[in-house]
Amino acid sequence: MRFPSEEVIRNLREHYPAGARVELLQMDDVQAPPIGTKGTVIGVDDAGSIMVRWDNGSGLSVAYGADCCRSLVPEFTQTVRDQLMAVRDSGETNMLDLPMVQRLAFDHEYYELVSFIEEHKESYVIFIMKGKV
Repeated sequence: MRFPSEEVIRNLREHYPAGARVELLQMDDVQAPPIGTKGTVIGVDDAGSIMVRWDNGSGLSVAYGADCCRSLVPEFTQTVRDQLMAVRDSGETNMLDLPMVQRLAFDHEYYELVSFIEEHKESYVIFIMKGKV
């Protein structure tokens, strides 16, 4: 088995910090939790496995290069923020009219914002209402 580089481990630890929520997409193990099971990241080990406490009680890790999960932590990047502010500053729509915001974002090729709104509606609304995610 080949171990991932230190840079890959560092990136995994940044993307999957302890406490982050994840959803299982694929795991090749007879004792694997069902696909779609959600869990909380405990950490990332030196082999790149994401250690997860699954909501169903399982403790199987997501093996680097073999299994797959996705982060449920909203990724409100600077790019998403800049795109959101550009739509807001245009004054073309009420920012709580999500379908119209997405339409405008798509028209302006702000694809990151379109995806963020689709995947993280609640975080988007919180940002619009409170100015933070």
